[in-house]
Amino acid sequence: MNVVFDLDGTLIFQGQPMQKAVTAAIQAIEHQGATIYFATARPLRDTLPVLAEHFWEHDIIGCNGAMISKNKEVTHALHFNKAQIIQVLEWLDREKIAYLYDGVEEYAISDTPHHFHQEVKKLGRKPGCNHALRQQPIVKLLVLEEHRHEEVKAYLKTVLDDFDVYHHNGYHSFDVVPKNSNKLNALLRMGLDMSETICMGNDQNDIAMLEAAKAAYVVGDLITLKRASTRVSQDTLLSQLNDIATLVKQSI
Repeated sequence: MNVVFDLDGTLIFQGQPMQKAVTAAIQAIEHQGATIYFATARPLRDTLPVLAEHFWEHDIIGCNGAMISKNKEVTHALHFNKAQIIQVLEWLDREKIAYLYDGVEEYAISDTPHHFHQEVKKLGRKPGCNHALRQQPIVKLLVLEEHRHEEVKAYLKTVLDDFDVYHHNGYHSFDVVPKNSNKLNALLRMGLDMSETICMGNDQNDIAMLEAAKAAYVVGDLITLKRASTRVSQDTLLSQLNDIATLVKQSI
């Protein structure tokens, strides 16, 4: 049995590292025979600081499915056409729209400031040179001004061959990723059988994998699925993780 967890808003909250009780509950699921995966909007470098070292060697899907990592190294990454994404970044600069973009390992921030830039820096790595990093593959663009999303998406359609957008409820920002960069596609590329996979998530970028899972657990009330699912709150998270451990044990 596979068990896939989103992170922000699912297992961790307000950007804080995973609590010890949650870590222990997930390890208990693992001890029952499950293979644990994490699937997050974060790139690998921002994921490891919020996980216990026990999980650092695990398979981690990052950047909403554009990045796949194992043993603390990126093994596969989708990326934008270089000339096209550079044109987008130059337009964002001219329009003074704040952003952050992720390469395979490094990241860069806009000259237009935003408080989120400081939050990322707190995780331990300083941004790279914006213009130099543009010459390397760019995996994800985070636009930090949700109120300008229609304007940005209209421009993206004139430049990028194909892309997907994921809005982050409550964060006033949205991700732009290469087409077909979603968590479900990444799980399938990794060879997971979704009929033997339990998923837990809370946001728009989790819907596809939750709909395809053997059992779906939805944290909070930001999304609604077309299929049956179990609702979870931050207060009931630990008890639901214990229930998943029991479900895994019964399936062995």
